[in-house]
Amino acid sequence: MIPLRDTTPTRRTNPTLNPTGENWGEHKPDLKADFNNHCGYCHSFDGHRHTYFEVDHFVPKAEIKKNGWPISLTGYSNLVYSCKFCNNKKLNKWITNSPTVYNDGTTGFVDPCDVVYDTLFYRTADGAIRPVAHSNLAKWMYKEAFKFDERERSIIVLWNMNRLRQIIDALILQLNTHAVGSNDYNIIKLKLGEFTLEYYIFHNELIEFYEQ
Repeated sequence: MIPLRDTTPTRRTNPTLNPTGENWGEHKPDLKADFNNHCGYCHSFDGHRHTYFEVDHFVPKAEIKKNGWPISLTGYSNLVYSCKFCNNKKLNKWITNSPTVYNDGTTGFVDPCDVVYDTLFYRTADGAIRPVAHSNLAKWMYKEAFKFDERERSIIVLWNMNRLRQIIDALILQLNTHAVGSNDYNIIKLKLGEFTLEYYIFHNELIEFYEQ
């Protein structure tokens, strides 16, 4: 069982900008940094080609407007750095009548900056996301809110691309510490080629997925 993500993101208390009105997108650079370049919900890395990230309102802006809830649309504490898939799947699924009650224990959401979020999901050896067996709330978010089950293959591909990216980056650093043509250099270069090929195969699959 692999943790969903390495660390729990933390929103800064003093954002760089102080936008008003509907200019919440101005917070995107801060959110990108605070969420460590990953989607707050599925933890996909934002550095791959054809991956698109957005500023999500954790308590949906439609609910805020409709109910007149006292939450600023540009309030940083309600914003999440999200891939477009999680953002779109989550849309209009707020299940409570309160901006401060996120779930009823069975359905609803958990703020991805809450450490509880990390206890609700895990990854399989190939990178798929799974809900923990004892939590109906996790199962609801998995199947109904974010539809991780329907998106399983793309989630696996993105996770493996990020895993391989980290390996490739580390091997490049190692390669640069050895003399060109040395035995260690050649061994590392060979490994680098193998991992790069594997990354390329996943990358092509990702492009095919986005073109569907």
